[in-house]
Amino acid sequence: MASPTKKTRMIRKKKRSKIGKENKRKKRNQGTTLSYEALFSASENQN
Repeated sequence: MASPTKKTRMIRKKKRSKIGKENKRKKRNQGTTLSYEALFSASENQN
């Protein structure tokens, strides 16, 4: 059986490895470029 310290270290290690995965997944699926409407509706409103 693992000691409490070993368990804690493994939990922290796994958490560190997961950092940014959700954000990366979102960017990969949705992309980072704004839609055509989002890009050009702002410029039309300014005119």
